[in-house]
Amino acid sequence: MQKSEARGDVYYPLHCYSLSHLVPSLLTHTRVLKMQTAMQIPYLESLWLRLAIYFIIGGTVTALTAYFASQGRGMISAFITTLPLLTIFSFLLISAEGGIKTVEEYAKSLLIFTPPWICYVIVVLLGTSRWGLLRSLILGGLLFVVFSLLLQKMLSGVKP
Repeated sequence: MQKSEARGDVYYPLHCYSLSHLVPSLLTHTRVLKMQTAMQIPYLESLWLRLAIYFIIGGTVTALTAYFASQGRGMISAFITTLPLLTIFSFLLISAEGGIKTVEEYAKSLLIFTPPWICYVIVVLLGTSRWGLLRSLILGGLLFVVFSLLLQKMLSGVKP
């Protein structure tokens, strides 16, 4: 029984490695490489389109929140911000990009970051009148990051 080796989609016995036998294999490899490159270009175009759509959706939610808040309608503004609309879009888009497992990982991470986010909001709420908006945002943001890192470190060894 003679050994053979795969070259592209043509199999050659090991003793037949003259140039005449390699050329069809090289041509097959070049053709496959061109096909792979051609298939990636539409994916990149659709990637930029998807990213643009994500940007528009996020910007719309942010713009609506800012608009209603500037009109003195804080309750509507807060409702839009906390409405799970952005999370719903995130779940759908993450599922489309990475599948169900990535959605589950994202949802678990959202739960982990909820307590630090609540602390952030409380610091901004209580600190704005005492220290000003900018200082309370900075302090709240720093506490959010520190609290988040501590929670991640504490939960990193815990298996579900």
